[in-house]
Amino acid sequence: MNELIKYMIVGLINTAIGYGVFWMLLRWVGCSPELANAIGYVIALSVAFYLNRFFVFAGANSSMSSILRFFVAFAAAFLLNQAVLIVFFRIFLVPAEIAQAFAMIVYTVIFYLLNKFYVFRALKSIRGGEVP
Repeated sequence: MNELIKYMIVGLINTAIGYGVFWMLLRWVGCSPELANAIGYVIALSVAFYLNRFFVFAGANSSMSSILRFFVAFAAAFLLNQAVLIVFFRIFLVPAEIAQAFAMIVYTVIFYLLNKFYVFRALKSIRGGEVP
């Protein structure tokens, strides 16, 4: 199966988890969109790492440094997600549920690129040795 298709499948699973938590906290608990968004992403994060590591980018580096890079990539993508959410919701007055949909698109594209080229980059061989 193509890597991008696998990433999209994982993305759908993570979206269901993250957006489901976001929506429940927003509607049932009364959290602010920003807090609901942050909690939703934190909950979906462990699932995202596991599925990306073992399903999407199988055979990639699995060292402790890849875990650290995953959290750095997540933080960068999430900060962009939050910025888009805030701009659409607070400045353009788009309903939170719709603003979050736009923010999730930005997050998905950025996080895929960071995972592919930074977090789970394929191991390269140099004179028979592996480079993390």
